[in-house]
Amino acid sequence: MEENAPLIFTRYLYSKEDVMHSLFLSILNKNKDEALFWAYELYYSGFEVDAMNFVLHIFNHIYEKCCPVHFTQFINNQYHTWYENYEKSVVNNTILGTMVWNLLQYDYELTQFLDDYFQIKRNILRRPVSTKRRLRLIMVERDIEKYKTVVSETAQSWLVFRRVYKYSAHKEYNELFKTTNMDFKKEYLEHWLYYASFSPIWMNRLIEYDAVIDHETKSVSFHDEDKEESFYSLYNYEPDEQPAEICEKSIGNGNEIQLSIDDFIKQFCK
Repeated sequence: MEENAPLIFTRYLYSKEDVMHSLFLSILNKNKDEALFWAYELYYSGFEVDAMNFVLHIFNHIYEKCCPVHFTQFINNQYHTWYENYEKSVVNNTILGTMVWNLLQYDYELTQFLDDYFQIKRNILRRPVSTKRRLRLIMVERDIEKYKTVVSETAQSWLVFRRVYKYSAHKEYNELFKTTNMDFKKEYLEHWLYYASFSPIWMNRLIEYDAVIDHETKSVSFHDEDKEESFYSLYNYEPDEQPAEICEKSIGNGNEIQLSIDDFIKQFCK
């Protein structure tokens, strides 16, 4: 929960802040596919280090005390292997999925999280840590295929969202998490490419097509008309032309009921 987080759109124009909150909540809900969806939405937007660090942070804060030593070693080894390869420009995109999937095999404990973020102290009788080894999954490329970035090949980029918007961003705890960017409908509909440019994947695309970003007008222009046409044939998602039910998966409908800390404790501290 980052204070004063800037508005950044990810590869599919979710708010980066929403993606991180949604990843955390889907892990708490033990929804494997959704957790992997959000993890790779962050990762494949070019925030690889952020994604890996965030998952390790979740493990350290709510899982480590509940897990046997051998599993802690496993998670740390996965993380350090990825990081060492990353620094050598060696890509291993499956490690993130391996970490997320295996986390969900274990129970978590939110006492420290509640104390750190909400100054709530709860006296919970700790369960003994099980030393029983559980099934571990080491992911391979085919396991993460459905999370890879989809690019239109038919000059119908406006249809991409209908294929990839599998989950709605979690907004029910926006107020509790002090979400900075709660209402960004105007930015999503009118300035989406400008706010997307803050994601590495979009910045690299814009650089490839010699685009110019104007921070004053929050707009993007192109020096070359042919390059502009080529860019938009691949990446013009046209959010202002999408059906409401598509847009609302990112921006919400503005009527989401906000849940309290008591609701959070009731839902996740069982």
